[in-house]
Amino acid sequence: MYQYEKPDNLVELIENSVAKYPDNLFFGTKNKNGEYEWVRYGEVGKRIDNLRAGLAGLGIKKGDAVGIIANNRTEWAIISYAAYGLVGRYIPMYEKELVKIWKHIIIDGGIKVLFVATQTIYDQIKEMQDEFPSLEKIYLIEGEGENTMAGLEALGAANPVASIHPGPQDIAALIYTSGTTGNPKGVLLSHGNYTSNFIAASKIFPDLDQNIRVFSILPWAHSFGQTADLHLSTYLGSSIGFMDTIATLGDDMAKVQPTFLIAVPRVFNKIYAGLQAKMNETGGLAKKLFTMGIEAGKKRRELAEKGESDFLPILNSR
Repeated sequence: MYQYEKPDNLVELIENSVAKYPDNLFFGTKNKNGEYEWVRYGEVGKRIDNLRAGLAGLGIKKGDAVGIIANNRTEWAIISYAAYGLVGRYIPMYEKELVKIWKHIIIDGGIKVLFVATQTIYDQIKEMQDEFPSLEKIYLIEGEGENTMAGLEALGAANPVASIHPGPQDIAALIYTSGTTGNPKGVLLSHGNYTSNFIAASKIFPDLDQNIRVFSILPWAHSFGQTADLHLSTYLGSSIGFMDTIATLGDDMAKVQPTFLIAVPRVFNKIYAGLQAKMNETGGLAKKLFTMGIEAGKKRRELAEKGESDFLPILNSR
């Protein structure tokens, strides 16, 4: 049998990092004034404990499905780790998605408790709740009150429940892919699937540590973004700043000041095109230096692939 390295489950992952890095910055979110506000590992850990207890009070147990319709955000991570702590299955959905796709996933995944990002989504799902045989409760992520995440956390804080550590073979999540035909298909991912991947990534990039800062672009509803972005950062004890919208990507990056960016080619192409447009508009010396920098980078990469360097050592003569 394959021997997983520790941590071999996502509950152990988050608990280790909260204990080791309680004062480290964890998640950064842009506020209404356009500035970023950060929460620390210790704060997030307390909210996870409270929500886990709240979910336990609703009867969530091993194998039960907890769903979310939301973009990447602090609460996305809190809900996921709280569900894992009861050996529940987490099912994420895109905030910008067709209602019929949400409907299919809620039914197919057997979601029992659902968290949603906005009042509009809450009302849409609530109107159809009778069509979902498994769905018992819907909670609004923002706000205060009985049917909000904050309300459920408050109930959990008053009735603590210890976490359960799943085995590496236990199912952690269902990630629904669009596929090529028909309805989305749910892919079962185990705790060991996730942990083995981010542990391997940390070995491929040994220079990554708690001091890096990630800029979150890729959706966590996709396995790549979730593994390489959220779980790897959590493992390292590093921080993650959330992109507000694709339209504000450049401004958000300037404020977050990331040192490590995980993305797909389309994102890097968009960033490059934006820089090129800016340099063409600016012109003059700035554009010339930008072009020289690009060419120098290409040359260094080509030399590195050959095991060479463009560094010229200073020879001491005697």
